[in-house]
Amino acid sequence: MHTNLIKQKLSNGEVCRGIWLGLPSPFSARLLARLPLDWILVDAEHAPVDASTMTLMLAAIAETGGPAPFVRIAQASVENIKHALDAGAFGVIVPMINTRQEAEQVIAWSRFPPEGQRSFGSAYAGLTFGLSMPEYLRAANQQTVIGIQIESKTALDNLDEIFSLPGLDLAFVGPIDLSISLGLDPFPENPHPLFQEALAKIITAAKKHHLPLGIYCSNGAAAAARIAQGFQFVNVSSDQNSLTRGTLAELEASK
Repeated sequence: MHTNLIKQKLSNGEVCRGIWLGLPSPFSARLLARLPLDWILVDAEHAPVDASTMTLMLAAIAETGGPAPFVRIAQASVENIKHALDAGAFGVIVPMINTRQEAEQVIAWSRFPPEGQRSFGSAYAGLTFGLSMPEYLRAANQQTVIGIQIESKTALDNLDEIFSLPGLDLAFVGPIDLSISLGLDPFPENPHPLFQEALAKIITAAKKHHLPLGIYCSNGAAAAARIAQGFQFVNVSSDQNSLTRGTLAELEASK
């Protein structure tokens, strides 16, 4: 069985570094899964990733026995959560969660009864864990990481109610949408005082409720700064950024 080490590391206060995949390609996922990353996330919110491609990407990641395969779904819904977990995701990150009730629904959709409302039937979900269908049914509730995104002014007003909810494993800050919600320019590492104040509020609430925090980062240097602030789940790059920045660097080196 492939144990979801991310869940253990988060609960132990350890840092988990990963990469964000926006290219709908099992081939690039397979290549990156050989690197010493803790997790690899398939972005099904803002990337053109359908359910079939998602399943192939998660399989390509999991076959290495290395990084844990995650999915950021498009929207909080039974269908989206079911597609991600039935494809074999070790965890989901659910965008635009603004209230305790919305977070409760995400947890219910992500867990099998009696802890939740998730239906059972995928022949693929357990394969990434190396489990049969009956084995997966028994293990999934304990192995799956449930993460929700905090990225709006509304969510900032409900942090205590959301973060105190049992069953949440991770709160993930979406800095671009949070900036937009605050009326600011969409910078991942936004220096504006309003953004910094919002971030401090999130950090304080997470510490109060002992909830691990993650955040999207532009690059490794940004990730290092976020780790110093107390964030545990950070991406060091994205496939798109690595591809374009690496190519531009080599182009410049050739001149």
